[in-house]
Amino acid sequence: MTIELEDDVLKGFEKFRLSHKDRALFFMENERDFEAQLYAIRGALERNKEAEAKAAENIQHMREEIDLLDPEDDRNAEHLIDHLTDMFHESVYFDAAHSMAAVGMLAPFMESLFVALFEALREKNEPDLDADPRRKGFQDPYWNPQLIIKKGEMGTDLVRGIKELAKFVGLEEFLPNRYEEILTALFAYRNNMFHNGFEWPLEKVEKFRSRMQNKHWPEAWFEHSAKNDVPWIYYMSEEFIQCCLTLVDQLLDGVGKYLEACET
Repeated sequence: MTIELEDDVLKGFEKFRLSHKDRALFFMENERDFEAQLYAIRGALERNKEAEAKAAENIQHMREEIDLLDPEDDRNAEHLIDHLTDMFHESVYFDAAHSMAAVGMLAPFMESLFVALFEALREKNEPDLDADPRRKGFQDPYWNPQLIIKKGEMGTDLVRGIKELAKFVGLEEFLPNRYEEILTALFAYRNNMFHNGFEWPLEKVEKFRSRMQNKHWPEAWFEHSAKNDVPWIYYMSEEFIQCCLTLVDQLLDGVGKYLEACET
């Protein structure tokens, strides 16, 4: 009986297969727990989403209170309408704060994920360079996806750096089709929010709007509040946030498939 039980347990282990996502996470871990980070990000985003829903509920409740007032009750109507106006105004900044929180978590996570990936691929593909500091000095910028060579000079362009390195190591065919487009939009929004705050200068707003059109980013990716029919504050939409989260899963799955292919 005991022997049969042990055989059953062993059969279960024979069927065990590491998922592509887990394979990728183990490969690039290097004392960083990306899975725990992603879990925390999802939790924070969900709490912010619930807070936004509660704020919208409060606004709707105030509207209903105003509708219930006696038509002759001008004094209370004026007071409640002023309060509702304040609630609308506050919600603009409330949503902007949540949008900044979203891009402030997602963009650095994406960046650190790719930096860690190419660090791990470097260790896999390159010999120990400790004995050759000159060669190591050249390899450091080469494997850094944040850096590119443009017109003979070093520059920064994370998305282009990712594409170049992915092509070099044969990873590109395993990456999601729209990863460049999604990352470009994410980092463009990140740069504007972190350098300009919630309310961007008019020329920055117009430049971002034009870029959205020229790059043909889906209109549903970004929402905005307007003043006099002119875009005022841009937000990441829930659709784009979910698009970024889905991209993470697709990236990890693709990296896992790439690593598996390299072993065969």
